Amino acid sequence: MIYEFLTDVVGQIVVITFFVLSMIMVLEYVNVFSEGHVHGFMQRHSSLQILISSFLGIIPGCIGTYTAVSLYTHDVIGFGALIANLIATTGDEAFWMMTNMPDKALMIFLGLFALSVVSGYVANFFVEKHRSNCGQEAHFVLHNTHDNHRRHSLHGNIIENFRHLSAHRLVLILSIIVFITLSLCGCLEEHHEDEHGGEDMLVTIISLVVAAVSFYIVVRVPEHFLEDHIWHHVIGQHFWKILTWTSFALVIVFVVKEVCDIETWVKQFSGGSVYLLCMIAAILIGLIPESGPHVVFIMLYCNGVMPLGALIANCIVQDGHGAIPLFAESKKDFFIVKGIKVVLAVVVGAAMWWMS
Repeated sequence: MIYEFLTDVVGQIVVITFFVLSMIMVLEYVNVFSEGHVHGFMQRHSSLQILISSFLGIIPGCIGTYTAVSLYTHDVIGFGALIANLIATTGDEAFWMMTNMPDKALMIFLGLFALSVVSGYVANFFVEKHRSNCGQEAHFVLHNTHDNHRRHSLHGNIIENFRHLSAHRLVLILSIIVFITLSLCGCLEEHHEDEHGGEDMLVTIISLVVAAVSFYIVVRVPEHFLEDHIWHHVIGQHFWKILTWTSFALVIVFVVKEVCDIETWVKQFSGGSVYLLCMIAAILIGLIPESGPHVVFIMLYCNGVMPLGALIANCIVQDGHGAIPLFAESKKDFFIVKGIKVVLAVVVGAAMWWMS
């Protein structure tokens, strides 16, 4: 119990919090380095946002979703792009589908990608005006007084930075080193009772790459950027919020999984091959912000118990851990997105029932 809690909960809390904060740091760096042109370009081209977000969504795992949520919470992409990403993603379950049903997996990924693009455009047309009411604001700020020559201002002297090492820079450097060490030792990987550990390896590799980039930024940038853009913005405005709500969500999910036998519950719903009950189970379990319970539907489908429509409905509603940072930043947006996805899952599931 304690070991599983440390690996399944504490490890994921560390990985999610570190990755999201690192992505925000990188985005902050890119924004200042490009003098705001990259983010401005993305903001002006909503169609490109949707395509990029949908592509990030179909990438196996939650990394692409973390990235899209970070972009959305900083007003770089719009609500339609966020919807597209969260519809396209199937979280870590993508690895299971690729392993156990590769032919059907490709069909599902392409179908979700098409659905996400269409949904993103529709959301932009009907819902885009709502986005400004969801508590989002332009977090990325350019400080003209200090950044008149921004590209050069980001390239500080590394030797001087270490010679006059500030407490904030030291804390960030040590934190990144500890994260890299824990990742290399396998201390942050989830506990698996099976041999499907490829997703952990991919997450570890990507996390190490992001950590290396973050380390470069922290040791290279001058004190102004470190203090104003990284410490006061990334750490001060986002760290505790993301850490608190990520911890709350994962601990609740862990307790529910320990108390309730989700797999048995789903099998009871699907045992009679009643399509409606399968759909209800698929949608309800899809609401859980966790990678794991949804694997049950893949196994049931592969064994001929769960209909394809219910599996796809679950894929539409669920988003693994990817939406947890969105819940931390804007609970209203989180529930709006989930509501839209539930409606889509019902429509698609009903359509597949009618066609079967």
